[in-house]
Amino acid sequence: MSSQTPKVPVEYSAAFVGDIIITQPILQLLQRDSTDLLQILEQADLVVGNFEGSIVDLHTFTGHPAAQSGFGWLNSPPEVAADLAGLGFHLLSRANNHSTDWGHEGLRSTDDHLRAAGLRVAGTGATLSAARAPVTHDGPAARSALVSCTTTFEGDTPAEDPLGQVAGRPGASTIGLNRVALVTPEQLEQLRSIRDAQVAHLRPDILLLVDQLLEVVTLFDQQYAALPEGAAQVVDAIYRMDEQDLAGVLLNVRQARQTADYVVAAVHAHEPNNWATQAPSFLRDLARQAVANGADVVVGHGPHQLRGIEWIDGRPAFYSLGNFCFMDNAQPVVTRSEWERRIWRLSPAWTGMDPRTTTPAEFLEWQRVNGVFGESVWFESVIPVVRYRADGCVEQIVLRPIELRYDGRDAERGIPRVAPRDIAVRILQRLARLSEPLGTRIEIDEATGQGVIDGITIGT
Repeated sequence: MSSQTPKVPVEYSAAFVGDIIITQPILQLLQRDSTDLLQILEQADLVVGNFEGSIVDLHTFTGHPAAQSGFGWLNSPPEVAADLAGLGFHLLSRANNHSTDWGHEGLRSTDDHLRAAGLRVAGTGATLSAARAPVTHDGPAARSALVSCTTTFEGDTPAEDPLGQVAGRPGASTIGLNRVALVTPEQLEQLRSIRDAQVAHLRPDILLLVDQLLEVVTLFDQQYAALPEGAAQVVDAIYRMDEQDLAGVLLNVRQARQTADYVVAAVHAHEPNNWATQAPSFLRDLARQAVANGADVVVGHGPHQLRGIEWIDGRPAFYSLGNFCFMDNAQPVVTRSEWERRIWRLSPAWTGMDPRTTTPAEFLEWQRVNGVFGESVWFESVIPVVRYRADGCVEQIVLRPIELRYDGRDAERGIPRVAPRDIAVRILQRLARLSEPLGTRIEIDEATGQGVIDGITIGT
């Protein structure tokens, strides 16, 4: 058996979900009306998800909301930690753009509550080394490991290691990105002339030197480069990963490979934006390098909707699994900064809501309807269950569509259930269209509302 092949028993299965934005316990509701969903998680040997938000006890929490958030200061009561354990989760990734919504105190509070509930969390920690390190779950069938990182984050999110007398900084495992806009050669020359026409203090010699070394033009803090010869002459953008950050993450993927039977690499990436359904090239490159360093599966999340699935040397890469829970409109409190966010007050639909006379639930529901997440696509996803043969190769991937009660009561919207058959088929058809350009074929059983991807043998 290759050292790169997972060492798992026959019929080993792992279930994966996307973002978990859970603001109230949901287990008892699911026990009443969604036992089929619970069975999907209960029957898997390993269940992995991405916890997005902060668990803070507002009665005892001594910290405060950070000045910057991942667009909304997501908050959950302590009870959700035990709820997630009761749902069957084993490993949770924590590196994402909401890791420090409630500051470093909120980060520690969240990790402490999750760990106290018996959950293993990766991607955040007291130092960068702790945030990058793999965490393991010793299950009856195999020892699994999770490495978590994010390419989307706020300025105070990255963790840092200590140096000499300087203490380390709590935070998340981040991979910095440098965004370069690609324009036609003619447009690049126009931008260069605008840059050079600026007053001297806006184009210092050091900036011109850096531009020359990187073969770019920097204008108003945005880098531009020429489209490659032969490429479609359409303005585009590429992302260049920070090499040191990438190397640190891959080092820990190798560590996980050397100490566990089964390795999961989780990547949180909103880039280029939430509306983009194609995985950016840097994310596909990151997935390939994670697999080359020992990952058995790459799980992506971030844009709150599905992206395609790709096979990489016999391992699946799910570029986005959308949402598993999307209960942001059921948060118990809203920060003043969120109430006063300028974008809401510029909306033609703004009604002059006031926190003295409007409940948080009313405000957040107005946001949902009039903001980004008013469509059903944000409330539809799948749970892939990856099943293995005794030789460590994937036998098949079963895709179980879920629907987050988009048309339901406000109190239940964002809570998952197995999708009704007609909605399930629609979800699978969309995912099939997104996966086909990546070389992945999804067989859809319209009678059961399930999808199947046949496995690919791993070469040795």
